[in-house]
Amino acid sequence: MLQLALPVLTGILRALSTRKSEISKTSGVAENVVSEVLGAAEKYASKDERLQAQIFQELANARAHDMGTFDKTDTAANRLRSSVRPIVTFVAMGWYVFARVEGIELMPEDYAIIGGVLAFWFGFRPFEKVKLNNK
Repeated sequence: MLQLALPVLTGILRALSTRKSEISKTSGVAENVVSEVLGAAEKYASKDERLQAQIFQELANARAHDMGTFDKTDTAANRLRSSVRPIVTFVAMGWYVFARVEGIELMPEDYAIIGGVLAFWFGFRPFEKVKLNNK
């Protein structure tokens, strides 16, 4: 719901910024103050959109780098590259099982790591693979 409201709020704030002299006269506040407040409110309202765009750009850059450095003929490097995620998964899940069996209290950070691993493999990863295979 909030994601739908943010673009609308940003649009309203942009529209208001074109009428800052009227708002200044009506409210009795200096025009530069009205301009700064509207600018700060618009910047705050659009920060999530900017952050999301930045994250997507970083992911695209990382994928482009991976595809650019991939060499089909180097099987040893490819096996090493492809084993990182499964090894991390086994280590994280092994730690979780060990901690549960031994009665070790896990911290919220531990659950975040385990949840991230599970979300990767059983969350969006299967959908991403299906999408790639259908191309």
